[in-house]
Amino acid sequence: MNGLDDVPDTVYRAIFSGIILYFALLLYAQATGDSLAAFASEFVFGVIAIGVGTILYLQAETDRGSWVIPGAAVCLVLGGMFQFAFLFTRIPVLDQVSSIIVFVGIGLYIYAVWYTD
Repeated sequence: MNGLDDVPDTVYRAIFSGIILYFALLLYAQATGDSLAAFASEFVFGVIAIGVGTILYLQAETDRGSWVIPGAAVCLVLGGMFQFAFLFTRIPVLDQVSSIIVFVGIGLYIYAVWYTD
């Protein structure tokens, strides 16, 4: 996991800010029923998923033969892509698939951080 140590602090701050923005937009959309805020929160969700997945993939140590971090990265990127597909088509199952795939990616990342060397 040493490759993740090379990521600049500004990237971590941008990801954290994006997550805060996502939840703020989501809460605002839920409280007010504003469809534009809901759309924006869904867009930010996709951007965060693809961004975090890309960073993980670029920083993954593939020389050790571990598939967990690259697997998490691929799940996050796919989840973000499904989110954008949902935004363009409004097919509800795409939104659900996006969330499930992103949660699998997060789970794989947590597994990698806690249980692998």
